Amino acid sequence: MRLFLFLLLATTACGNFSATVKTAKPTPQLTPSGDAIEFWWVGHATVLMRIHDKWIITDPNFSPRTGGVVKRLTDVGIDIASIRPVDAIVISHNHFDHLDAPSLEMLKGSKHIFAPKSGYAYIPTGLMRVEHRVSPGYSHEEDGLKITSVPVAHFGGRLLVDNLWDGEPYTGYIIQYKGITVFFAGDTGYHEEHFRELKKHFKIDMALIPVGPSGGFGTGSGFGNAVHVNPYGALQIFRDCGARYMIPIHHSTFYRRGGLEMDMIKDSIAISGASERILLLEAGENVSFGHGLTPVARRE
Repeated sequence: MRLFLFLLLATTACGNFSATVKTAKPTPQLTPSGDAIEFWWVGHATVLMRIHDKWIITDPNFSPRTGGVVKRLTDVGIDIASIRPVDAIVISHNHFDHLDAPSLEMLKGSKHIFAPKSGYAYIPTGLMRVEHRVSPGYSHEEDGLKITSVPVAHFGGRLLVDNLWDGEPYTGYIIQYKGITVFFAGDTGYHEEHFRELKKHFKIDMALIPVGPSGGFGTGSGFGNAVHVNPYGALQIFRDCGARYMIPIHHSTFYRRGGLEMDMIKDSIAISGASERILLLEAGENVSFGHGLTPVARRE
């Protein structure tokens, strides 16, 4: 684990001296959209989604640095001043780039937060109205919104030594509301059984799948490594889970921007045979769906 973090910091050190790329600053929660289904890519693993009248956000991170160390290379994709409490926050695991306490403070007053049990050691108390301590198989439904924790393949250890006792503090989520099903993979390596099992139990409309592993780990041949898929591994997850659409996440934000990673992302989409269903967004861009989940708009 120490060697992993040393290599991670060495790989990302150059990025700390790069300029941050500015993005569009939409205000999705202040923009009336009627009975819309929209997905806004904020950056990294943060997706703000509107499913009809419900707002859900994944792994919120609006900070200029992750863990106070690694600089953000692409600016936050929404106007931070416009952020409002949401119906549900889902946290995939405890790593600094996915569980960011200052960002959670900005969402104070949100109704539900779902996070691995050990993650609550790093989440300020009393921020959200209902706290869910999850592990794969946990499920909660209220007012038609159902959120289920599902297995993925990653690793724990936010502070090195805590990996000795924090168990397996990582999860994916299935989010269901009014006939729409979203799979948020969080951060994961490839695990054929986990992802093919999803197809047996859920009819997934949208999959939010990581394509850019932290610090570049897993960008080699094949599907990546045991804890991070590369873009080709992400494409295989997309196939295995049977989703209709995919939004690539976990790229171009903290650890690298452009270069080999983006070349691989675009190549994987080009050879996928499903390029019209893989929606590669810029930070601050969104995709909006009409009835029948036909994409009707893609805009900043």
